[in-house]
Amino acid sequence: MESVTGWVTCRLAESHRVETLRDHLYGWLGAPEPYRREDEPHLSVFGFHLPADRAATFASEAERFADAVGPWEGAIEGYHVWPSTRNPMVVTLDVPYPMEAVASPLADLLSARGGRRRWGPTHPHVTLFKGGVPGEELQWAQVPPEVRDRLDAVSGAENGYDPPERLVAPNFEVRIEAPRVVFHGGV
Repeated sequence: MESVTGWVTCRLAESHRVETLRDHLYGWLGAPEPYRREDEPHLSVFGFHLPADRAATFASEAERFADAVGPWEGAIEGYHVWPSTRNPMVVTLDVPYPMEAVASPLADLLSARGGRRRWGPTHPHVTLFKGGVPGEELQWAQVPPEVRDRLDAVSGAENGYDPPERLVAPNFEVRIEAPRVVFHGGV
């Protein structure tokens, strides 16, 4: 039986402020290759796979659920570096999004159609940049000590680096659109 894979994601209604922050932080850090910027900042709910002949039904049911849920508004709550600033693989913004209230019903819809989660739900976040090469799995970012120290500094550590104020502990309002299903390669 043929299957399809994809993600349930939520777009930012207005991503300009997040993209500007991402670009300024990237430049101030002196972020080296293989860090790459997230082209379209978004919130990921979970990855999935399901039988191809049930994909359209799942997408339709998920869309009705999303219409009922609607968008979410709240404030960014600073940075999150995964797994840590000493080993920075992914640099994100923390978002207090009600992940379980959205992920659980969507996972139930997925399961009812013979699908399953492949990844997630994740800690609610918007990715700014990550280590790796496009098209490949994430890789441990090999970054110089000064990049790690600068990540610590924008997260609030007193370590001799003086980041621009606009980069320190960001806290601003965002509007996150309702969840949507994105299939890899289309359906």
